Amino acid sequence: MYSKPIDIGVGIFLSLLSIAIYTYAEQYVGIGVNRYGPNFFPQALSALLFIASIALIVQALKGNALKNLESINKKGFIRTSVTLVIAVSYLYLMQVIGFYISTVMFLFVTMRYLGQRNNLVTFFISLAIASVVYGIFSMFLKIPLPEGMLY
Repeated sequence: MYSKPIDIGVGIFLSLLSIAIYTYAEQYVGIGVNRYGPNFFPQALSALLFIASIALIVQALKGNALKNLESINKKGFIRTSVTLVIAVSYLYLMQVIGFYISTVMFLFVTMRYLGQRNNLVTFFISLAIASVVYGIFSMFLKIPLPEGMLY
């Protein structure tokens, strides 16, 4: 199967998505630090996404698409699906039990599922990453993180 129609379709979808994000971000008005408002970062990223999607379409039209696509690996598809379910569960748990505890749990469960076998190492890495992210956002940047019943 050729990837040309897939690349063109994905490019069109991503370009439309970038336009929608750019338009949606215009509602965030106000002046932030250095006269950049809260809409600057989302609009900059959406502009980059638009450029990349146009480049994908151009590459496909020039004939630089892959000739043969590999079929989807069943094991990889299942692992990806389970990881997506874990991530969606994390978003729900974050609202219920708070950012810090749910982040430690999410990282621990995800790393265990993806192959990390040492429980002690996995726990301390999860704890360290959650602590650093919490420290950066909550204490340094003063951005409130979701608080649940526990923390």
